[in-house]
Amino acid sequence: MDKIQSTVISTRIRLARNVKNLPFPNRLSGEEGIYTLLAKVQKTCDALFPNKYYKIDGMDRYESESLVERHLISRNLQKSKYGGAFISESEDISVMVFEEDHLRIQSIMRGFNLENAYNAVAKIDSELKKNVEIAFDQKLGYLTACPTNLGAAMRASVMLFLPGLTKLGLIDNIIMKFQDLGMTIRGIYGEGSKAEGYVYQISNQASISLSETEILNKIKKYVMQIVDYETDAREKLKSSLGIDLQNDIMISYGILKYACKMSSQEFNQNLASVKLGVALGYLNLDMDKLNSLSVLTQPAMLCFLKKKELTPQQRDIYRAEIAKSMIG
Repeated sequence: MDKIQSTVISTRIRLARNVKNLPFPNRLSGEEGIYTLLAKVQKTCDALFPNKYYKIDGMDRYESESLVERHLISRNLQKSKYGGAFISESEDISVMVFEEDHLRIQSIMRGFNLENAYNAVAKIDSELKKNVEIAFDQKLGYLTACPTNLGAAMRASVMLFLPGLTKLGLIDNIIMKFQDLGMTIRGIYGEGSKAEGYVYQISNQASISLSETEILNKIKKYVMQIVDYETDAREKLKSSLGIDLQNDIMISYGILKYACKMSSQEFNQNLASVKLGVALGYLNLDMDKLNSLSVLTQPAMLCFLKKKELTPQQRDIYRAEIAKSMIG
């Protein structure tokens, strides 16, 4: 299997923007500008892509949590009094309103898709600027609530599947190395989260003094380095563990295919093992489908799909049913 396809899960580009003369979201207290901005953002989004507006206040908690699990909104937005998000029907575009900044424009695409994801957010940004006066300083760049986002106010991140580096105990060294190069490597849900299923996010630490093109080139260069490190690590695992590694992978495949119930932790462990088996050529399965399983089997997502609250055991049973149907 192609080394990029077996390592890179998805790409996300996010822009932070704030409206001139409107207090940052944490200082808002019912200003008229809130509703004016919402109307302008809706007008822009409606003209560019089919979407649905999700108002955070009063939203069903499982729906809200499932949006976080799908990376369509952030934990910060969940706490926002005035927050909401315009999400495209295809769920590759999300415009968050009144998160940490007034606007967070993001595109998430499958695979290694930096340029396409950037073009998508840049188009929305360009159209918004026709209707909204954005806070910008000639020296500092775009003004943001957090100083690390000043400048281009762009965060480029790539989700990576790194079982080889993790199993060989090399991941901490990789994290430290790229931290020194201005990159951040975190768990699947960002700062403070765990790398469930050997999945990590790499992103630029800051955007000040860098152009959008420089950030994209930097991320592209370093992601390719990590992909090469991971490819080498997988080959070392394969040669050192041999039939034992293959056997463990096939056991995991059998569990996903035939288990009647699975906890989230058990599922993540076995899914990661199966994905490694696909990467090494032991199994012939669709990697995109396996990656989508990670989202569909999250706790809140299971409740949202069933449209009711599920007990832990009911979730474990439903998780196994979904795995069976998609593994085949």
